[in-house]
Amino acid sequence: MFAKTAEFYDLVYSFKNYEQESSQIRDLIRDVNPSAQSILDVACGTGQHAQFLAKDFTIDGIDLQPEFVQVAQRKVGSGSFSIADMRSFDLDKTYDVVQCLFSSIGYLTKPEDVVSALRAFKKHLNPRGVVIVEPWLSPEGYVEGVPYMAPPVDQPDLKIVRMNVSERKGNLSLLRFEYMIARKEGIENLREDHELALYTVAEMKSFFAEAGLSVEHDPVGIFGRGLYIARDASSR
Repeated sequence: MFAKTAEFYDLVYSFKNYEQESSQIRDLIRDVNPSAQSILDVACGTGQHAQFLAKDFTIDGIDLQPEFVQVAQRKVGSGSFSIADMRSFDLDKTYDVVQCLFSSIGYLTKPEDVVSALRAFKKHLNPRGVVIVEPWLSPEGYVEGVPYMAPPVDQPDLKIVRMNVSERKGNLSLLRFEYMIARKEGIENLREDHELALYTVAEMKSFFAEAGLSVEHDPVGIFGRGLYIARDASSR
């Protein structure tokens, strides 16, 4: 998904306070599973959350983007980070927490794929373990036709501007990111197309239920997009 711009990912998203978000996640875990010691970070990206959570938990991660996995492994040397598809992974290992943050679940644009992923999450849970999922926007929370520019990257030898205009097709949000990247060698223009599904809270809850998970919904969460906290329904 970020194959063209993986090297710039951390710079483009430097506006995001990963340390503060990780502190909130840490507090949530201590609240819902006080004895938790291990985390699996699904769609871990470059390990921005994982590097902070590794101070209090053992943490592994998976992601589809090979470049992200390499960066995450360097940041969290004590964990194991690997390339895997959240819909069908099998690590032959279980965890106290399985988390999927920063709306990565939204890239699963078919309901059956969301259910498959949640089943994989559940399969990797220890008894009394919890699943934490940060969703993408809901249909009513997504507005079409809005121009957006990420905070520019402004370094002496590197300038990056990323812009897009929000689009929608049915239940899909279409994010066509246009990058302008200036370096000593000149200016490069790149484009990445991202599609994320717009699921309602009711739909998301139904996916958790179909996967055998009982779920609670926090409408605010850590980044204003809400949060789902779930457990194996058979263990309650």
